[in-house]
Amino acid sequence: MSQENSIFKKWVPQKMVVPIFMITLFPHMMILSLFNMNSTFTASFLDLEVDDLQFLFSLAYAMIVCGLFIHVRFFHFFNVRNYLLTMTMLNIIVLFSMTLTTNKELVLLLRFIQGPLTILEGAILLPINMANIKNENSKLITYSFLYGLILTGDKITTSIAKFAIQNYNHNMMVYTIMILHVVALTIYVFFFNQNRMFPKKPLYQLNLGGIFLMMISLISGAFLLIYGKKYNWFESSYIVLAFASTLIFSGLFIIHQKTTKRPLFNFEVLQSERVIIGIILFFVFYILRSGMSNIYQVMATVWHWHWEYVLEIQYFNVIGSITGIIVSFFLVKNKIDFRIIFSVGFTLLAFSMLWFSYLFYPETQLSAITPPLVLQGISQGMLFTPLVLYIIGSVHPNFSGSASHAGVAARFWTTTIGFSVMQNAVLYLTTKHQFSMVKNLDKSSPIFQEQWTNLSNKNNLIHLPNDADLLSAGVLKSKLFNQALLVSNIEIFRVLFILGIVTAFIILMYRPIKNRLFA
Repeated sequence: MSQENSIFKKWVPQKMVVPIFMITLFPHMMILSLFNMNSTFTASFLDLEVDDLQFLFSLAYAMIVCGLFIHVRFFHFFNVRNYLLTMTMLNIIVLFSMTLTTNKELVLLLRFIQGPLTILEGAILLPINMANIKNENSKLITYSFLYGLILTGDKITTSIAKFAIQNYNHNMMVYTIMILHVVALTIYVFFFNQNRMFPKKPLYQLNLGGIFLMMISLISGAFLLIYGKKYNWFESSYIVLAFASTLIFSGLFIIHQKTTKRPLFNFEVLQSERVIIGIILFFVFYILRSGMSNIYQVMATVWHWHWEYVLEIQYFNVIGSITGIIVSFFLVKNKIDFRIIFSVGFTLLAFSMLWFSYLFYPETQLSAITPPLVLQGISQGMLFTPLVLYIIGSVHPNFSGSASHAGVAARFWTTTIGFSVMQNAVLYLTTKHQFSMVKNLDKSSPIFQEQWTNLSNKNNLIHLPNDADLLSAGVLKSKLFNQALLVSNIEIFRVLFILGIVTAFIILMYRPIKNRLFA
């Protein structure tokens, strides 16, 4: 881009552009991870359940999927400066509104609005950075940085939230994100001129009908998967309605796209073998990755580690993720076969699951949990960027937009399905094992008698006999639940190990056929 056509003001040094605009991605990523933090911690100050938190995250991500359909049209209609200024100011307004309430319905509405604003604010920064990185690997560099933030952003956001809340109140967390947006806003004001990156195109025929159908389908699907356990699945009219809504509106969206002159999504992209394989691998990746929520649940419920301590421990996972991203960068840069990258990544991820399965004891040490946390981080860092590049790099440029949409939609569904699978697996297995333990409990056993006597004597010192017996029974019931939870997670993580190893083996054995859409 010549100096005359540059979107930056003349005084802006070229060397400053990329570092500064990489930084402006950070407040954008903080919004994405706002409700994807440590669930116990987040629930404590928003007075929400874990299911509600996940739905908030999924709701925003569903709107991001929908927002992507109109992003390119907006990008070609507005100049870069006005576009970024408008979206950033709207995000600041929504963030400020979130400080005025903790009402769940209002927060849901604000997250609904915030989803497309977030993607519209952040997505434009990617082509700007790619265009200004004078390197043949500009796309790889930008994506590696972006997905590094995705994998680590929730921990960083939680750290900022922790400092803000401990020293002020929960609103200070949102104020902090607002301040970072104001900094980004200032950068946009002083760095950009009124030039455009692309010729202006009129803003019409946005196909809002298709976007509406997609939006209802995604939100209904998220409600179905996240609240199914809470409402006993199809015993509830809510879940039946959500299931029917998902099927009906998904079908209407497909019919609409097949018959409209200007479809939002070109279904021919699904003829690409690599797109389909990439989506499947994303699904397996997120199922394996969703097991990490079980680890943090055990830390809080069984090991009774304080959430601040858990947050500090999560940074071992961050170190691993950053290491994995750096490794994947050099592997992709040196054109190592994707099959090798994926097979190694899934093998490491599988063995981290196996390693965790041997740590589910009533007590454990930090030194024991650290290595698998780092290994899991390395493996997910190795897989994320290559998976995205594998999908979007497999099709003709005319189909690249639809390939990106397929990847983002796959992440939405796999994240939500992974959460649902883990929640229901833990509930089913824990209930089964707890029932079995209670049924086979031998009250005449010397071990049981010793436990009961110790608890009873302790509680009788400060409580009435009936109250002491109730308290003692409650403690024993809690111990049985914890034991059932540990046994359940041993089973879950060994199944995840098998899933990871089988996936790695299939990848090694796979021989690609000719891709019909390959450029």
